[in-house]
Amino acid sequence: MIASDLPAYRLDLQYLGTSFLGWQSQPQGTAVQDHLEKALSTMLRHPVRVTGAARTDTGVHAEQQVAVFRTAVAYDERKWLKSLQGLLPPSVGVASIRTVGSDFHPILSAQAKVYRYRLWLGVTRNPLIAPFAWQIVSDLDVTAVAEAARDFVGLHDFTSFCAIDSTAKTRQREIYEVVVEQQGPLVDIWVSGSGFLKQMVRTMVGTLVDVGLGKRDAKSLPAVLAAKDRQAAGMTAPALGLSLVQICYGERPTVAELRTRLSAGFCVKLWP
Repeated sequence: MIASDLPAYRLDLQYLGTSFLGWQSQPQGTAVQDHLEKALSTMLRHPVRVTGAARTDTGVHAEQQVAVFRTAVAYDERKWLKSLQGLLPPSVGVASIRTVGSDFHPILSAQAKVYRYRLWLGVTRNPLIAPFAWQIVSDLDVTAVAEAARDFVGLHDFTSFCAIDSTAKTRQREIYEVVVEQQGPLVDIWVSGSGFLKQMVRTMVGTLVDVGLGKRDAKSLPAVLAAKDRQAAGMTAPALGLSLVQICYGERPTVAELRTRLSAGFCVKLWP
């Protein structure tokens, strides 16, 4: 429950994370949340705090982020959308603003969160993909990556895949699916789960890349999970390849179902 009697509004937005220190507000005022709150406060002419659905790391992108704010100002969707877009940096886009009930919470109401990590294989460079993918110039065994990824599915303690400075009260998370897809040199690793720890997906990917490069056995992941030690896992993959693709409310789609509702990877059809 959002602790206020004022009307609540849900924002769905996208952003390129390259120039931001993640989602969560920072003392420097350089996080996405800082820019959004400043824009909302200017537009509504009173201080505004937002609650976001996911704390994306520095440099991580979002094709859908969800945030909730409250105000007594009369709702005007078209005016708000136009004003917000003018006040926000060009790398932040607002897809929709809608009213929600007091029982809606962007984190607690979510049924799943879906991330996608992109790898680009080989020595060629595609400038349309390069800013959003980790380039692996060595041969990568994608079949081994897909085999190892299956061991992430289920409820596990992900301490080995969590940043050591995380303040999370529990390291247990449930992963519903990990899907590895290859189209030529582009490899997409989709991860759907109940929630994620700091740098969790990026560390999962870094460890899977170790498997694909032959540095780890494809069957070694259960032992890494059981170790509950960050040093047991691989490197933290670069932020540029990771996108928060969807936060799902009301139902939990499979990755395959979700992909059919995404248009070319650019226009997100909002999940209820």
